[in-house]
Amino acid sequence: MAGEQKELDTSMDSEEVIRARVSGLSAQILEMLRLSQSLPDPNTPRDCILNEIAARQLIFAEVQSQISDLKTRQNELLPVHHLPVEILAIILSTALSPWGYHRKRTSLLLVCRTWANVINTNPSTFWTTLSSDDPPGQHDRLLQMARRMPVNIHIDFYATNPASLRNLREDLLSKRLAFREVVFVGSNSSLADELLASCLFGPAPYLQSLDLTIYGGKTIGVDESDSPEVPMNSVSAPNLRNVRLYGVSLPWDAAILRGLRSLSLEDLGSSRSNTNPPTLKELVEIIRGCPDLRCLTLQGTTLRLDDQGKAPTGISSDQLTSLNLSNVSLQLTCDILQCIRFPSTAMVSITIEDLGQDESWRVDLGVILSRLTQDRTIVPVHLEIDRPHLTISAKNFQFVIPSPNEENPRYRTTYKELFSSLGAPTLVAVISLHIDSPASQNSTAILTAANEFFPDLSKLSISPYHRLKSKKPWHVVLEKVVKPVEETKRPRYLCPKLTSLEITARSGVRLDVASILQLVRTRTSNRKSKGKEVEKAPITSISINLQSGKLSSEQLGLLNELKGEVTDVHWVSPAQGDPVQIDANDPFESDSSTS
Repeated sequence: MAGEQKELDTSMDSEEVIRARVSGLSAQILEMLRLSQSLPDPNTPRDCILNEIAARQLIFAEVQSQISDLKTRQNELLPVHHLPVEILAIILSTALSPWGYHRKRTSLLLVCRTWANVINTNPSTFWTTLSSDDPPGQHDRLLQMARRMPVNIHIDFYATNPASLRNLREDLLSKRLAFREVVFVGSNSSLADELLASCLFGPAPYLQSLDLTIYGGKTIGVDESDSPEVPMNSVSAPNLRNVRLYGVSLPWDAAILRGLRSLSLEDLGSSRSNTNPPTLKELVEIIRGCPDLRCLTLQGTTLRLDDQGKAPTGISSDQLTSLNLSNVSLQLTCDILQCIRFPSTAMVSITIEDLGQDESWRVDLGVILSRLTQDRTIVPVHLEIDRPHLTISAKNFQFVIPSPNEENPRYRTTYKELFSSLGAPTLVAVISLHIDSPASQNSTAILTAANEFFPDLSKLSISPYHRLKSKKPWHVVLEKVVKPVEETKRPRYLCPKLTSLEITARSGVRLDVASILQLVRTRTSNRKSKGKEVEKAPITSISINLQSGKLSSEQLGLLNELKGEVTDVHWVSPAQGDPVQIDANDPFESDSSTS
């Protein structure tokens, strides 16, 4: 046996060798199981049988031990186990979300000895998180492993019974923990007040992240009744860098809102939230006190009006890399962008849900886009129209506004009015337009307005709507000839620089290949309008995406004709999955690769 072990150690050079050895030992176990079914005659003395069973169990245990050792050696050959321990600890920690932390950590501990050693020897990473859904008694073991290091605490009222919450509160009060991260999800209740008081009122020298969510809204620390010990605005947290407040108001001059790198204010000032949001002036002062602020988010938040009614002095946030304004009014968005100056490299995302009832939306829209395009290289700009949104996307910003619906007479804004409000820098930078299926019902209005305001539009992506009633389909609109602006120029087709089409046939919608072929031929034909030759506008690239179904032989024949007219044709079907470039000399056939 010793000789075999020595030979095993010297020849263990590859995973294939280990696998072969494991396979051989497994075969031995199977042979033992087979032999166990052929025990001696029943008349054999009982002691002899017991001795034979014991001997075979020893052999079985020895083989199992060898298999375990071999599997350990096999696991050590995996690339993940060649990483430094510190890197492996970071990778494993990403699998642990705040909720269900203990259960997920236990699962990782049971994977293998290497992972268990990494987890048990890195207490600051894996053993400093208290969660309200931890099993009873887990907190004591965790605090013992943490060795009095700052801890992360995650409390979820909706996933924990009240008894567990009260026990957690007692632990927080009795052990006087130092917090590194606080995540709280709950509602406005007395128990929530007690838990928050345990976490928030008092010096917090190690606190780095604060994430509070209270549905229904709550104002904390405005009066001293919240805590008899320390007022909220005097709490010191010198290492606090990330704050997210959902439905939670604080004194907006509080010390914990200074020196931040990330600030998110959500659901403040809405009709369903009992909160006291900041004024624009207070927001500017918060940013002024955070010279290293990198990320700022306002979502579903309405800032209070300043008592003096004066616009605050502007502030430059030179380190800002991300600005997200979502479900904030158009007027407030306009005011914020005028008060806060940020680098041209910052990523800006703005979502406006309502343009308002008066005509001032055009001015505000122009101001916002002027601010977004100032000192920025925005080419190319992509426009996406769905229902109910219109999205303007460029290199460093995304702007989402309500999309017109000219099918609805109650919607007063038209595409022409909306496009005209985007401003010259945006208009000349638009090179691609995407129209989803519901919005394609308005393809006449959209493409007519695009022809007028997007002079460099070169790509159209569309998912045709299959029931247009009396409306003209998109391909008929693009066959339209428009009069030249100057008398000396020739008539031209709608969107004359359009060279690329991307067509998606949704499930249950028949692909109209004949109309696409007709459009391609029309825009390259020798056509005259009122005695003048129409300027040709060839389509040079077509990509077709069929989401379901198969093509008929007639459609396949039309596609063969189409690839003879267009330089670059790509075809994607459910059977293919990936786009395939079609060679002009390779005809379509009704096999699985094309249908």
